[in-house]
Amino acid sequence: MGSSGRVGRPPAGNSDETRRSILRAARERFARDGYRATTNKLIAADVGITTTAIYHYVDSKAALYAAVYCDVIDLVYTEFEQAAAQEAHLLARFTAVLRRANQLQLDDSSIAGFIVAVAQETQRHPDLIELLTPQRGRHERFFTDLVADAAEAGELQPDVDQTGLADLLGAVLTGLARMTNVAGDPSRYTAAVDALERFFDGTLVAPR
Repeated sequence: MGSSGRVGRPPAGNSDETRRSILRAARERFARDGYRATTNKLIAADVGITTTAIYHYVDSKAALYAAVYCDVIDLVYTEFEQAAAQEAHLLARFTAVLRRANQLQLDDSSIAGFIVAVAQETQRHPDLIELLTPQRGRHERFFTDLVADAAEAGELQPDVDQTGLADLLGAVLTGLARMTNVAGDPSRYTAAVDALERFFDGTLVAPR
């Protein structure tokens, strides 16, 4: 190790751990500073490795962004699937998903911060879109399946537009994430979910 304290290519046994460290540091940088301002050099410094070492894992900043995206989306929607699976009915499942999202925000705000910024970053840098393909569409599929399962179980009225309902649920999740990211106060997410749950069970609004 040189005087800088940074290391080059890690031993094979440390490869997975180093890759996780790179993805975590990159996610935090992309969420905080944006795609344009983030460089592989800054990420390498955060991890404590040389810039060259990053290229043992990805061949460009764009590829690193895509790797972070796929990692984050897989993490988040796996968590959502597990949360939903613990409940039996649509509203309880949706509330459980919102609460899991809130907990993820409390545990690491860079997760939601990164996801919220993706739409803008891909508009500014359209070359990124194709690289995100492995996990693109998972948000829509998750809510489509959630609603379809409820319909199959007989929870919905026959005239309910399932696509519209899935869009609504997805928009609520996304909107709360954006609000919390802008406000910088995860407690507002918690309060919003509390209010929504009371709306669902009829205890929010006083009777006329």
